[in-house]
Amino acid sequence: MNKEMIKSYALITLGVFLLHLAFYFFMQPMGLITGGMMGLSLMLEPLIPFSTGITYLMLNIVALTIGGILFGKDFFLKTVFASILSPVLVTLFEVLKIEDTLILNQIDLHYQLLVASIASGVLAGVGIGLVLRYNATTGGMDIFQKIINKYLKVPFSVAVYLTDGLIILLGAFISLQNGLFAILAMLLTAYMLEKTAIFGRNAFALMIITKKHDEIKEAIYERIDRGVTRLKAIGGYSGIEKELVLTTMNRQQLYIAKEFITQIDPNAFTLIISTKEVLGEGFHRDDLT
Repeated sequence: MNKEMIKSYALITLGVFLLHLAFYFFMQPMGLITGGMMGLSLMLEPLIPFSTGITYLMLNIVALTIGGILFGKDFFLKTVFASILSPVLVTLFEVLKIEDTLILNQIDLHYQLLVASIASGVLAGVGIGLVLRYNATTGGMDIFQKIINKYLKVPFSVAVYLTDGLIILLGAFISLQNGLFAILAMLLTAYMLEKTAIFGRNAFALMIITKKHDEIKEAIYERIDRGVTRLKAIGGYSGIEKELVLTTMNRQQLYIAKEFITQIDPNAFTLIISTKEVLGEGFHRDDLT
């Protein structure tokens, strides 16, 4: 097992651990149903003679089996580690008899639900984001969302809101107050998930139209060590052919580039685009901040 694989599994483990800190210490004691297999397990707890951890484990086994049949061995192996680790951690907390209200007992009673919503949303979002970042899922509802996406031709994001939203809606019938706070937690989870999953991969694309393209190209090479692509552009009104310089860089390099572009050609037309993610030649996970 190489270093990169060890790092991946270590961070997937950390992500799953954070997810279950959110579940055990914040969602479970407040009965906060926030979607996914965790929310479904919490909702079923009063109806079946099993602990939340055991219920979650059984649901994951069903989901993994279906996913393995429909999506093949590779998908099954990628998901099995995180999805088995998830219920194991929940059950471990229960076996060790760690009090699930340990943290919330330190909070004023009037603010416990609000704190639980915020803390669980942030922790769960970062946790799931780490797992997704390293090409895994936590299993469970993710698999059913993938099935909806593939076979019903529904965008994956819509499948997420359909499944999690339905569980939260059902939970709101049990407690309207908890349902409203669950929506807050779900929104925080979605926000933190996206930020964590793409953290360090976002960058800036610059499209520069200038008469001094050779000088700017050389400055990009020498000052920030980035490559460029040269494109032919034609003015829509003037019909004059111009050269467009396209390059991509991180935030620190952007500050330097803006300065030398202005120095070389104060009249250069520069379009700066914030990209969501950059992958491929010249860009590695640790290069972008």
